[in-house]
Amino acid sequence: MTDFVFGSIDDVGAALGRYAILTQDVPWSLVKDRIEGRPVSVTMVTNLEHKYLDRVADALPAPIDTVVGIGGGVSIDAAKYCAWKRKCSAIFVPTILSVDAYVSLPVAVRENGVVNYFGNVVPDKIVIDYRAIQSAPKRLNRAGTGDVYSCRTALFDWKLSHEETGESYDAEIAARAQRLVDRLIEKASDIRDVTVEGIRTLVDLHAEANHLIAIAGKARPEEGSEHVFFYALEELTKRYFLHGEVVGTGIYIVSYLQSKDEREVARVMDGFSLMFRPLECGITKDEFVSAALHMKQYSRRERLPFTILDVAEITRGDAERLWDDLSATTSKEPSHSTEPVM
Repeated sequence: MTDFVFGSIDDVGAALGRYAILTQDVPWSLVKDRIEGRPVSVTMVTNLEHKYLDRVADALPAPIDTVVGIGGGVSIDAAKYCAWKRKCSAIFVPTILSVDAYVSLPVAVRENGVVNYFGNVVPDKIVIDYRAIQSAPKRLNRAGTGDVYSCRTALFDWKLSHEETGESYDAEIAARAQRLVDRLIEKASDIRDVTVEGIRTLVDLHAEANHLIAIAGKARPEEGSEHVFFYALEELTKRYFLHGEVVGTGIYIVSYLQSKDEREVARVMDGFSLMFRPLECGITKDEFVSAALHMKQYSRRERLPFTILDVAEITRGDAERLWDDLSATTSKEPSHSTEPVM
């Protein structure tokens, strides 16, 4: 069972034995002078391609007791993979909360740009270092709302599949997932301002969403067609994007298909200050339209669960109109087109 440590990374390293760090330049600079003990290696990870991760895992010193992932989704998933392959303990220190990778069990790797999940890694500890998280640009933590608000569209897809295909559906789990959305909206100001309470709330929401996934035995409570836009976009562009923000873009698109209330959804996401508009995420019009049109094909090719994409069509006209709506207003903050190094 994972032990959550809220507060600081200080004193954690002394009890790790022989440990290796998987990180990136910026997050490592935030904590390297505060983690006790001396790591046997520090690896700056650059991507999540399967072949690359194999090389990283094989290059770690032997023997090794613990792999420590420090940073965002790239660092955490790389650490998961190495711990899984080297059959050793893992500790995660997320320095941003842009994605829920630090509490999810499967390892997310890329095969030629396509996301695949396999294996399960349960870390011994997850260290929530308030100082490191609050030192990051706020937008990188606000992005973490995407992997909670996605329950809204994911639950619609799950219920639709139950009605159309007879897929098993758990109303109690669905109700608990909906309560996560309600709590996210209730705590929007703290999460937006990245207060200690906001950080703790977002971590709790991420953890509970993944607990519901574990109970359900599938990702239905939290992941649906909104995530397909993220996967389709990364496949087409061969670039990394800030996960939660682009999931937010997917939520907007899918809300149009599901219930035609995408503008109300946009208002709610603006309450979190989630940057979900394509221009804010460094996505061009051509990339947006192409990814939106690719969603159905991607879902069918990868044999993803039944969703609204199986019964509704996104036309080029739809995609261009959604682009126009999303481009009508943008944030003044600079765009960020790739996964951050925090």
